[in-house]
Parts: sequence; C-alpha cells; structure tokens
Amino acid sequence: MQIKIVFDTGYELNVDLIDNDFVKRWCRLLSQELEHGTLLQEDTFSNFIPESLARQRLEQSIDCVNKFLQREIISIPLSSDYSNPEFYNRLHEQFEKLAGPDWDHPTRLMLVAPAEVKLAVRHINRYCHLLEQQPYQVHPWMRIEFDTHYRELLLDQDYELFEPVSDCTVVLDYSTLGKSLYECFQDGLSPDYAGMKEQRHYCANFILMFEKDTLSRKDFYQWLKDHNITNPTLGQIKLGSISDKNALDKIKKSAKIVTIKLE
Repeated sequence: MQIKIVFDTGYELNVDLIDNDFVKRWCRLLSQELEHGTLLQEDTFSNFIPESLARQRLEQSIDCVNKFLQREIISIPLSSDYSNPEFYNRLHEQFEKLAGPDWDHPTRLMLVAPAEVKLAVRHINRYCHLLEQQPYQVHPWMRIEFDTHYRELLLDQDYELFEPVSDCTVVLDYSTLGKSLYECFQDGLSPDYAGMKEQRHYCANFILMFEKDTLSRKDFYQWLKDHNITNPTLGQIKLGSISDKNALDKIKKSAKIVTIKLE
C-alpha cells in the first residue's frame, strides 16, 4: 500500500507502507480521517516556521483562550520568558489544566468551547513544544495532523515494534497529552516530571521523518542509566519509507497539502 500526498506546488510525495498487522489497523484510522476528518494545515507545517512566528501564534492562542474565559488564565509572555525553562514548564501545566490529563478525560472547556477555542488550547501546547527547545530549530520532519480525538489502544505486541528513527521514514505520532521520556531528556527535565507519559494510544496522525534526530542517543542512554531506568519503550513505530531523498527541500516550498490518498 501507498500514501500519496499532493502539495499546492504540484509536488507528489509517495510513502511506501510496511505490510504488517499494525499498519493495516492504523490504515483503517487513516481512511476514516481522510473520508470524514479535517487536516490541520497550520499544525502540519508548524515545524518549518521561524521563531518570531511561533511566538506570535502562541500569544494569539493565549489571547483567544483568555478572551473566551473572560479572564487572564495565562499571562501573555514577556520577551524574557522565552529563554526561561520554568516558563515552559508552567505553560505545560496550565495547558493540562485547560485540556485535561489525557484525551479520555477532557475538561468541560474542551467539551463546550467553540472549535476555534479548542484549537487555541491545542496550539498553546504546540507552540510551547516548538519554542522550549533552545536554540530554536526548524525541524527536518513534518507531522501530518488531523482534527481528531479518536484513538485506539496499543496492543501488547505493538510495543515490540518501537525502534530508533532513521532517515526518510514515516512513523506513528506520539498522540499523547504529555511528554515522552525522550522529550523530558531533550527539555532538561527529570523522568519523574509530572507530565511524563508513555504512549498508550495511537491515532491517524503520522510523521514524515526526513532526517533522524540530531540529539545524541548516547547521551540519552546515559541519562536513562543515571536515573536507573531499565527496559523503557524507546523510539517510534515505523509505518513506511520515503524514496525521494530530496523531499524535504521540495515540501518547504509549499504552504498547503491539497490531497492525501491511501492507495
């Protein structure tokens, strides 16, 4: 099977999918989203934006939520906040209070708010993650994201499929409210960080990984050892591969995905 993604420049990206039971189950979710769901274009292209635009979008999202609730739930960040790790930790905690601890237990706000407010809440989390990694990076991957809360539980045997990410691969998205162990390591947090959660669910969202992560895996493994963590679930579930080695440069010239087809 293949996924064909057509961009507004006319570029067509083909993804060759792996033939296994998990990918077949995941394809059923993807088919459902392609037929009935909505692709989040801003979120999907957010890894390629400059820091100034990420800050602007974070502040707009905070302002949207504050105006809806008619009080200042989150203060608009000062310039100095963007270099303060504690600011991002507080923002993650505030996001969880707004959204709920996980997708199965949303807050009343996420049940009754208009769609644009719900999206603003999610964007607080999105741009917090982008901005907290300093120095700011334009990442060599693209998350294909749908406006969906529909998820399935990972089966026990699915955890055997997690593996380190390599170049030009397509992997399952994290799709979990919280931070993975690796994200805690990236952000200079300890493994007992309250928001650390192992992945238990999956949805149709997926990631086009054009280059493997540049952070040192050796340092990460030492971090795990230092914190006495054994047998963790590491890596991501591979869904397929990208044959076009120049795909990233071509995609960066686009601003929109026109169609996604599962063939």
